[in-house]
Parts: sequence; structure tokens; C-alpha cells
Amino acid sequence: MLTFVQSAFRKRRFTVTWLLTAVALVSSATGIAQDKSASGPIAVCVECHGNDGLGYKAGIPHLNGQPIPLLTSMLNAYREGKRPTKVKFHKDIPAADVGALAKHYAEQKAQRPKSATKPDLVARGEPLYANRCADCHVDSGRDSDKEAPLMAGQDVDYLVAQTLAFKSGERKFPYLMDKAYKDLSDDDLTAIAHYFASQDQVASQQGRKRRR
Repeated sequence: MLTFVQSAFRKRRFTVTWLLTAVALVSSATGIAQDKSASGPIAVCVECHGNDGLGYKAGIPHLNGQPIPLLTSMLNAYREGKRPTKVKFHKDIPAADVGALAKHYAEQKAQRPKSATKPDLVARGEPLYANRCADCHVDSGRDSDKEAPLMAGQDVDYLVAQTLAFKSGERKFPYLMDKAYKDLSDDDLTAIAHYFASQDQVASQQGRKRRR
């Protein structure tokens, strides 16, 4: 009799555990669906950048918190074929939607996930950043000047690809960037990308630096 009761209890406990697990999985799936649900101009963008502006996998940039002028310029460059892209939708963005898209992602405050950076490259990139990049990408990339992008906490694979694209000529240098790149090797640029990606998106109050 005791054996029968113990067996029934184990079966009941297994059933309850399975049900709780199923509920958790459904809740998780719903959360993901909600994060990617959107209407209007943003609806297509959420497949890669979500509502919160975070790239969903390595190589996709985080758009959250970027300056509106930067996002506007970037979207128009895609539309007009002035910036290379492998995403067909970029070239089909209606001009009337650019402002709304830029405003939406500029207002997002989500925390960027950490990239898998290499400590040796981060250490190599820090003095290079200070000497070549700090005037425009202020406070280790947490702030910007001259409409430069916010680089701190950006996806490392994306940063490496884009820094090298400027050097190869695939992308055109913006204001003063050609001077900053002078004599930098591919390894130097990769190190700078790792330095930016390793930085916290928001500095602590104690460690916050003033804009130059």
C-alpha cells in the first residue's frame, strides 16, 4: 500500500512540474513575441532590431539611444544607395517613415548585452581610442560629437566589420574620420572595435567624463 501511495505521489509531482515548465515556456515565448510585435513603420525593423533597438544576433547593430540626426542620415543613405547594405528592405524604406523610425529608436533605453570581447585587444585598443577617436566618440563612446554614433556596448562583430569597411573603401569616411584612420592597421582597428564593445553603455556617476 505504501509503495502504491509513493508511486502515485511521484506521478502527481511529475505532472505538476511538467505543467509549471510548460507555463514558463509559454510565458517566455509570449514575451519574445511581444518584444517583436509592432505596427506602423517599425513593423519590419523589429525582426532584426526589436522594439527596443537591440540587435538579435551577432553582427546586427544596436540602434537604441543613437542620435536622431545620425539615424536619419543612416536611413536616408540606405534608401538612396549611398551606403552599402545586404538587407533588401533598407533600400525600400519610404521617405515618409524615416523620421518616425529615427525618433523611435533614439528614444529606446534598453541595456545593450555584452559582446564577447578579447582582453588583449581591449587593452591594445584603449590608447588608440584616446589618441584617434576620443574627440568625436566622447567618454569611451558613451557620448558623441559631430553627430558621431554612440559606440559603447555596440556589437563587436558589427564594429569590426564597419571599421574595416571604411579602410577598404566600401564605406566613405565622414567628417575628419580619414585623418583618424591614417596609418592604422587592420589589427589596430579591430582592437579599437573591441575596446568600444567592452565599455559599459552607461558610465557610473563616479566614472562619468565631461564632454570635451
